[in-house]
Amino acid sequence: MLRESQYMNFKFNEAKAIQVAGRLITKSGGEMNYMALIKLVYLIDRESLLRYGHPVTGDRVVAMERGPVVSQIFDFVSQKKQEYSNGNWHKYIPRPKPYVYTVKLERAAPDDQLSRVELELIDRVFEQHKNKDEEALVDFVHSLPEWKNPGKGKSKFIPYEEILRAAGVPASEVALMSENADAVAEMNFLPCVC
Repeated sequence: MLRESQYMNFKFNEAKAIQVAGRLITKSGGEMNYMALIKLVYLIDRESLLRYGHPVTGDRVVAMERGPVVSQIFDFVSQKKQEYSNGNWHKYIPRPKPYVYTVKLERAAPDDQLSRVELELIDRVFEQHKNKDEEALVDFVHSLPEWKNPGKGKSKFIPYEEILRAAGVPASEVALMSENADAVAEMNFLPCVC
């Protein structure tokens, strides 16, 4: 079995993560359930990976009892992570108080780091799922083939290669994408002009 560092890796882009989350929260009227936010960002990263060969945010993906999770963003928004320090993310999206399960924008997040294609992808995923509450989103991500329940209170790393294979991407294409992932990560997902 490979070590986590031997799988396809992308660099987490906090600026893009802020902008993706900011757009979703804005489209939700300025406030949304944090679990719904985490699931929508996962679905956006997943769709970007399948279509373009790289996720938008580059966040590490783990399986948890309630489905796949973008782990850095989960740590940013989880009300259970009060002991974690606040960073740039929290200038835009403050950490919820204990027993509060929604996130709000403190101030408008820019979108200058996102390409037109990424903005369209965010909007498309939001439109597909905007009428689902967090429980319906959890049910939806539970149906994705890459998710396996790690057990109560546990998490398990989901390699990007597993997401691609589970979605039916041929092994030869997965191998090629894996080889090119380091170069993509070094580009830090420059916005495309497509």
